[in-house]
Amino acid sequence: MDEKEFKKFLEAKRAREATIESYVKSVREFERWLFKHWAKSLEEANRSDLLSCKKLTRNPAYAYGVREYYLYKGKDVMVETINSEIIPKLRKSRPTPHLLSWSRYKYTIERAKEKGISQEKLALLNLLWSEMHPKEILQLRKSDIDFEKKLITSRTERKKYRVTPEAWEVLQKYVPIEDRNQKEKLFTIDSVRTVQKITADFFKDVGQTPNKLRKSYEKDLIEAGKKVRLDYGMHAPDKKPSSRVGKEPRKKSRIKKNLLDKLYQEIINFGSRVHNQITQINKEEELQRLLEGYLLATFPDELITHEFPFKGYETDSKIDITIGDPKIPIEIKLAEKKKIRDHKGKGLEQVREFLDDHPESKKGILVIGDKERDPERRKLSGTQDSVYIIVI
Repeated sequence: MDEKEFKKFLEAKRAREATIESYVKSVREFERWLFKHWAKSLEEANRSDLLSCKKLTRNPAYAYGVREYYLYKGKDVMVETINSEIIPKLRKSRPTPHLLSWSRYKYTIERAKEKGISQEKLALLNLLWSEMHPKEILQLRKSDIDFEKKLITSRTERKKYRVTPEAWEVLQKYVPIEDRNQKEKLFTIDSVRTVQKITADFFKDVGQTPNKLRKSYEKDLIEAGKKVRLDYGMHAPDKKPSSRVGKEPRKKSRIKKNLLDKLYQEIINFGSRVHNQITQINKEEELQRLLEGYLLATFPDELITHEFPFKGYETDSKIDITIGDPKIPIEIKLAEKKKIRDHKGKGLEQVREFLDDHPESKKGILVIGDKERDPERRKLSGTQDSVYIIVI
């Protein structure tokens, strides 16, 4: 096989690098098979050889790869054989299950509330948007819910789970303060089949089941953060955005062990990994959810709270994320055009207001996503008073 020229042919067709490697591997395997069984080269192969190679007739990657090779060689008979006699008979992959977006899920819940859904069913549906299985949810007792730390302990798996701020709001209304230490069951519903029916009733227009809701959640917040970590290992990131312009990058061995320094370093790493994606992020909430998911995946043992309200100077004081104990506040801004300094000023004010109200919290972090990805703007990174500023 003329591997170099075949790759050029695929590159000219704008095939992805992973696809090119897969196709080259397929042709290489078919070449070995031909020589081993029939002592033939790729150019000597015929229609019968194609049909007798099990890898070709059963594996789509092999079929498409070899077809592209014979397209490159101009062997029309071989191409037509693969197109008409092999590809139509390949086993079809299972369709990817339709997963629900967070916005579509919230819309459905709001519609259910408008129709007068009971507090019990509302609490149940909100808990289904989590990593918990229906059986775990039905086994919960009121005392399994830590309303202060916002953690739920599963009786069957002995795992601790986080749920959405919306779910906590519903649970606080559903479970009165005086009942929160009681051992009685959280729900009167005791059948998974009933849970399935309730889910089908309220999500019938989008065909959801409890299992699909759980998978949708897994693809949402935490999985988004994990994906950032996994993607980093698959391709080299752009130059790491850092305030240390013109200096040697810090080595991992120099990262300090306390949580604040780890957070600072990990948020810089996060910025490197999503650097090319920031221009595609349309709302500040999207960047916030992505960073929150990344932190949940990176610091699984730390308590992370989303949209943390506090008693500040403004009527609606809140910080985007807090992590650890004492709480380290993290405020997130998404800067467009020339407004990065405005976001810096507002973000600093919010973090400092939080620190004033929480004297046990000594320092905070302001993260600004730069949609222009201008290296010069990263010089705004640094420290002001007790706030670390990170432009990513």
